[in-house]
Amino acid sequence: MIVRLAWPNPALAPNRSNGKHWSGVAAIKAKAKADAYMLAKAAPKGRFDKATRYPISILFVAPDKRRRDLDGLHGSMKHALDGIAQAIGVDDSQFGPVLLDMVPGDKPGSVIVAVGVTINQLHGAVLA
Repeated sequence: MIVRLAWPNPALAPNRSNGKHWSGVAAIKAKAKADAYMLAKAAPKGRFDKATRYPISILFVAPDKRRRDLDGLHGSMKHALDGIAQAIGVDDSQFGPVLLDMVPGDKPGSVIVAVGVTINQLHGAVLA
């Protein structure tokens, strides 16, 4: 299953939460989860069961050529990954291994999340 999501809201970056109350970003977190849930529900997918681990590839298509930290970007996807897991009926602890990569793109940027598909396949197939 492959889902293309919007570029994560900067407020979701783990390093942005220093000293801020949780309620300041609660609505943004809920929206990220709900958006990912709806897109994953609409995407063509195979069968997923609760006893299997699924490799997950996350390809960040950056909105510009700035350098970014993949760890921080991965952290900003937490709520979206929760929404995807909920949509396919698994727990997000079943996602593994997690493969991350980033390529330059155009504004507004996007994130391609593939469950059960390797990142190498994403570079050629999805970006075209």
